[in-house]
Amino acid sequence: MGNERPRYWFPLALLGFAQLVVVALSVGSSRSGGWFAYAPNPGPGVYQGLYGLEMSRETASAVSVIGMSRMDNWLFAVLAVYLGTVLFYACRSRPVRWWKVAAIAVGGLVAILLADLVGFWEFEIDGDARSAILLTLGLVALAWLERSVLVLVVAAAFVLCAVVLAQGPLALVLSSLVALAGAFAALLSRPKAAAGEP
Repeated sequence: MGNERPRYWFPLALLGFAQLVVVALSVGSSRSGGWFAYAPNPGPGVYQGLYGLEMSRETASAVSVIGMSRMDNWLFAVLAVYLGTVLFYACRSRPVRWWKVAAIAVGGLVAILLADLVGFWEFEIDGDARSAILLTLGLVALAWLERSVLVLVVAAAFVLCAVVLAQGPLALVLSSLVALAGAFAALLSRPKAAAGEP
């Protein structure tokens, strides 16, 4: 146990590769505005659907909330990275009861989805920014659990690349490179037992 490298290399690598997969899947596809196409109608608060069906603003928002202003599959990448991290830590830890792992996994998924909805409904944050913020909060939580300055630095660089400097596919590529660089730095670091030796 003492000679193991830091475990946080796996979530960082998983995050980097998951974002690259999202970029690869979105190449050549147009940015989605939701599950359907609609255009404003002359009447206030009424939209005309793709097939000429009229609907209210509330209906349009409710139906298109999942895809609104978000790179396709980015929210699914957030959920997959969280589940993969939970399973990795469960397998690497001392024997843990399966129901505890299931409770942590389901509770975290529900919390992620609720935080995403709150970001959309209450703060009207763009979908890409919501995903980047959720991932940054996850990295900060990982840094706190692992007591790692490296993961905290990765979290700061991640939010800088994913929210401040770039948008769309470029933001995903830059932030995935940051996560992968953090994973490689963790793998190249000295094992914990050797850290105190001269």
